[in-house]
Amino acid sequence: MRKKDNYQILGVSRNATLDEIKKAYRKIAMRYHPDKNPGDKRAEERFKEASMAYQALIELNPQHTDDQSSGQDTGGQGNGGFRRASDSDSKINDFFDGLFRSGPQTKRKTKARRTVKANGRRGSNIRTGLTLSFTEAMLGTERSIRIHRNEECDSCNGTGAQKESPESTCPNCMGNGEILDQLLRGNTTENKLCERCRGTGVLIHRPCQTCHGTGATRKERSLLVKTPQGIESGKSLRLPGQGECGLRGGPYGDLFVDVVVKSHPVLQCDGYDLRCQVPVGFATATLGGEIHVPTLTDPIVLNLPRGTQPNQTFRLIGRGIKKSENENGDLLVTVVIEIPTALTRQQEKLLKRYIELEKKIPSQES
Repeated sequence: MRKKDNYQILGVSRNATLDEIKKAYRKIAMRYHPDKNPGDKRAEERFKEASMAYQALIELNPQHTDDQSSGQDTGGQGNGGFRRASDSDSKINDFFDGLFRSGPQTKRKTKARRTVKANGRRGSNIRTGLTLSFTEAMLGTERSIRIHRNEECDSCNGTGAQKESPESTCPNCMGNGEILDQLLRGNTTENKLCERCRGTGVLIHRPCQTCHGTGATRKERSLLVKTPQGIESGKSLRLPGQGECGLRGGPYGDLFVDVVVKSHPVLQCDGYDLRCQVPVGFATATLGGEIHVPTLTDPIVLNLPRGTQPNQTFRLIGRGIKKSENENGDLLVTVVIEIPTALTRQQEKLLKRYIELEKKIPSQES
């Protein structure tokens, strides 16, 4: 049995006007719409068949262009005598009013679909991770990373087809790369990527033997990532155009690098300032002296004054995280005085002598 053409599917003659095509489609769609026939697979298939036929004829009909440019509402003339017996009928009627109405929004959507078809589809974004030391994160660094991604096939230049391979318009989406998924959901406006042609709008008859028709091959790529100063764990860096390749010449997606920063054994962030605790012996705190303090680069020497107290904090100007071109945060060093738990006989003897001398010193009050 010969397959029915689009005119036969809608039950109109080949000389039918645009208005007659719309009315015929509306009549079939109202009857077989899935919202009115829940669970009826035959009705759903009939509805899909009519939708595809209508879409094909509406694009081919020269009156379609005239109506779009004139902005006339050709579908609002009478509802074909249909009664609004239920909320489902009302929603379906409202949807078809929007579907048949010409206007700026319709033009924008049509133009967007044609642009996607002409320029291909953008590739997917991908993510990868990057672990930095505390010092690398605070000072900024450059790191080389390796990723696996889909890249445009060298054999077919991303077309997915062999040279001089014939192509045909996808019958599932009529070349749009999208199917009218909104028609199956009632009064919504979402479109769905056509799975048969993967959004390209065309079918390839002789697929590329290298990529098997996908237009892409899997490759490993080395990239240089530059991290800014002071980046924190959980932040992501975006590298435009370093994601998956697009379909049929479409632009590449983006690469997002999720950063994890290791903790430092001593240093901690406090805004643009850094903090650390440095253990100091009892004698050094009492008499004063030099201690070594860690920084983001090399350790530096800090001279403690005599009589340094427990938990006393010293501020080292400009030793923190970079704020701007000419300004850095500070490094705050907190002294933790260590009390010895084990003494030699000589140390114990000297401490006892110190206590005896301390008792002989008159108090300041007397």
